[in-house]
Amino acid sequence: MTSTLLQKHPIKGSREFNLVDDEVFYTIQSPHRTESLSVVLNVLDPEPVISGSVLSFVSQVNREPLLELFLDKPDKESFDQFVNIMRLRIAEEDFSLLRVRDKGVEVDVAQISESIDMLQKYVDPAEIELLLSSLLELKTKPDDVNCLSNVAKAFNDLGFVQGQVLTYAPYINFLLSGSGAESTVAI
Repeated sequence: MTSTLLQKHPIKGSREFNLVDDEVFYTIQSPHRTESLSVVLNVLDPEPVISGSVLSFVSQVNREPLLELFLDKPDKESFDQFVNIMRLRIAEEDFSLLRVRDKGVEVDVAQISESIDMLQKYVDPAEIELLLSSLLELKTKPDDVNCLSNVAKAFNDLGFVQGQVLTYAPYINFLLSGSGAESTVAI
């Protein structure tokens, strides 16, 4: 796994990125100056933005680029590998996401059925369509950790509707709660 990325640009100089624990440290050397900074991963959006020949990881708050990498430098393979590691680590640092334990949980099919019924009755089904279909799949395959991960992804993608879902289907919180070290993130 690449946790360091070295990039060189004929005009803009060189950049070195080091991913260490929950931060990325970087040094930018240009003809006029050298700058060393660090960024904590949990402030970054895991989906990078490409603009011209630069890929940027932006702030979740103000959408300003906090890390800018030269696209496909030093080569496409090592660049893609580093970016994928960054995306995964950023998602792991997002403490607001509900997660699935590595071994899953024992799913109570009756609780899933009740949750589906309550959600269909009290929440606009169009707003939670993917979550409902994921719950229906989990109901038919309660031992499948991938189905549980699909529920986690659908829930994490809901946005402000999450509050309504947890109000009417609190069992979902039980299904998707887990500790950081022993859990995986559905991204």
